[in-house]
Amino acid sequence: MRFVRDVTQDTVSDAVFARYLLFEREFVDTAARLAGAAVREAPGAAALAGHARTLHALVTDQYAYFSRALETTGVPEVGPRAQEQASVLTEQVLDAADALGYPAIVTCMYAAESLYENWCRTADRSPSARTEVADWVHLHTVEPFTAQVRFLEAEIDALEILPETAEDLVKVFGRVLEAEIGFHEAAYAE
Repeated sequence: MRFVRDVTQDTVSDAVFARYLLFEREFVDTAARLAGAAVREAPGAAALAGHARTLHALVTDQYAYFSRALETTGVPEVGPRAQEQASVLTEQVLDAADALGYPAIVTCMYAAESLYENWCRTADRSPSARTEVADWVHLHTVEPFTAQVRFLEAEIDALEILPETAEDLVKVFGRVLEAEIGFHEAAYAE
């Protein structure tokens, strides 16, 4: 992804990063809805507690981070094409959750969060000179974020599903990754 490359090389423009922050703050609402649905559908106490922690982090720490960062960068103007492109991710994850329930919820969340963890580890090796970019990258390389990724991984491993559902979830995972690419590309649209 161009966004990943630009963040890793510390060449992401202020305008692109500000648009990304706006889209991501909006997506935090979607992620919170997914986490809330996961709380409702959690198959046991450990899953319930894990998803509750995620929900709490989303509506407190993460939303606050993006709001503070947007105060620093300024809230950008976003055109309808960029907004529409960014919203595909929300549509994908909510549709998957509606169609396949809890297994799709954890699959969608894991697809997105493991993507961030993997590339932010690389970007964190040579942090950005800009505080808001460096902080954003670092946030995805430490706990509680990394613990959340491990939790989601364990939830996926524990799923008791039919082979055909497993095939559907592999497709969901791929569609989420494709939507993530489009989501990040939307930050470049004027």
